[in-house]
Amino acid sequence: MSEYRIGLYMRLSKEDEFSHVESNSITMQRMLLRAYAQEHFPDAEVTEFADDGYTGTNFERPGVQSLLEQVKDLRINCIIVKDFSRFARDYIELGSYLEQIFPFMGVRFISVNDGYDSTDYKGSVADLDVNFKNLLNDLYSKDLSVKVKASLRSIKEQGNFVGSEAPFGYRKDPENRHRLLIEEDEAEVVRRIFSLYEGGMSSVQIAKVLNEESVKTPAQVRVEKGLRTFHPKNGIYLWQHMVILRMLKNRAYRGDLVQGTIECRTLRGKKKAVDPEHWIVTENHHEPIIEPERFDRI
Repeated sequence: MSEYRIGLYMRLSKEDEFSHVESNSITMQRMLLRAYAQEHFPDAEVTEFADDGYTGTNFERPGVQSLLEQVKDLRINCIIVKDFSRFARDYIELGSYLEQIFPFMGVRFISVNDGYDSTDYKGSVADLDVNFKNLLNDLYSKDLSVKVKASLRSIKEQGNFVGSEAPFGYRKDPENRHRLLIEEDEAEVVRRIFSLYEGGMSSVQIAKVLNEESVKTPAQVRVEKGLRTFHPKNGIYLWQHMVILRMLKNRAYRGDLVQGTIECRTLRGKKKAVDPEHWIVTENHHEPIIEPERFDRI
């Protein structure tokens, strides 16, 4: 039996959609890594870890977190990836793992396409070529991030909806994902919220009424429709008054599309509110759930 307990790590991000490189697919990565492990470690125990749709600019990924947890528990002592960028694009963070964390924990790290095997660098840091590749990956990620943001802003400025989820009460047009269509069962809840508010109820009172009547929350509806997988820890979905307030202020319900209200000004930075002067607003973008005149009176 091999002394190594191997973790094969694969990652595909939304950024890869712009490169159109088929070899980056999870399937191709798996074939490459499985073949490498079989050739060099035929008797080793192999476990797969994958993140599909996650950026490599940070480690907030379920697959890599699971891998690192098993490394911490001494269940994995050898990691194999297709190339450095699959594991991480942050030059400094990747270097920290290669030169400090993994050597300290006795973990062997192999990057197949980069020809890198940490056993070749025991007692010394990685050579200039490896560090240079990591730096290029980091710079490439920053450059790509800028290009992606610019591309998305251009799409929004053309009056197209860009988002993973439509506002509650709407759904994305199956024939044009940049358009919004009314989802009637959800829209009825939206109309009732506005009616209760017009009748003099506060957002706290409205939330209480909806909870007492067991009206499904937006999160619950999306889970049941297969649009989300998140569940509250206690399994109980409750309306919150802040959700009600956001809905009452959401111009989507009067037919306007308002985008670009928050942004990350730096890579991996925190989201910050954008000055309303710089919001991207497309009026009369879709059919309103609440008549514009009525919405404006609220």
